[in-house]
Amino acid sequence: MNGLFGIVSPIFGILALGFLAVKARVLDERAVKGLVSFVFNFAVPILLLRSLALTELPEDIRWSFLLSFYGGSFTVYLLGLAVGRYLFRRPLAQQAIFGMSAGFTNTVLMGIPIILTAYGPEATLPIFLIIAFHGPTLMPITTALIQVDRGVGVSFRRQAGSIALELVKNPIIMGLWVGLALNLTGLSLPGPVDKVAEMLGASAVPCSLFALGSSLAGYPLRGALGPAAFLVPLKIFLHPFLVWVLAVPVFGLEGLWVKVAVTMAAMPTGINAYLFGARYDTAQEVAARTILLSTLLSVGTISLVLYLLSMS
Repeated sequence: MNGLFGIVSPIFGILALGFLAVKARVLDERAVKGLVSFVFNFAVPILLLRSLALTELPEDIRWSFLLSFYGGSFTVYLLGLAVGRYLFRRPLAQQAIFGMSAGFTNTVLMGIPIILTAYGPEATLPIFLIIAFHGPTLMPITTALIQVDRGVGVSFRRQAGSIALELVKNPIIMGLWVGLALNLTGLSLPGPVDKVAEMLGASAVPCSLFALGSSLAGYPLRGALGPAAFLVPLKIFLHPFLVWVLAVPVFGLEGLWVKVAVTMAAMPTGINAYLFGARYDTAQEVAARTILLSTLLSVGTISLVLYLLSMS
């Protein structure tokens, strides 16, 4: 338990400092946006690039790992759609934000720092596999549902093009792909470049957590909490449970693959759920409250998941 506390307490301590910095007006909105931009465009991509370049790749990648994680993700996404449709009678566009709030994981600002802290650089490859498919699967589905509700046809060609563009523009994904390419070709970063990458990468974990805490301080908690009361349990309780069921009893996975899949599933709702809601002006208040509540409650649930996995 002392080891677990040593992992969890500094993680959520840094997150709390970021939250308090905004509430105390030490940081303003521009500063928060600048920090988030640094994390997404530099620190995290370089950390993942260097880690994956130095990771010893296994001979056999267990694709059942992806089926376990995304089987759970799509199940809770569909349940989120059902909550919006049958319990709250929302239109399809808002149902899509309900689904994203239930099934879209905070892989970058929380998943990466917590998993790398808990399991070390060996977890980089499983993280890569999850992130590589995360946005390109759930984002186009959400976009398509919103556009269908608004009467705008979405062709397969346009969706394929948007996915390809996302892969090119997203620095997180590009960092992972470049790191994988370096690994497979046996190339390495030149000494001075590697030292710069090491120093920048070292800032990724604390800056990611501080940026998330700062961002959460701007999310409103006022108003009806009914939808979030249903969506939060789907994300932080049902999602990791379903992933564990698929990974262990169904596919027979073991070791680090199970730990990364279940721990990542236990992460709270990702910020993109709110960004999509704000972009399309639909159910953004639902996404904001789900993100805030799931993040606050994940202090306990992630601790529990780490403890249970450490016993296996």
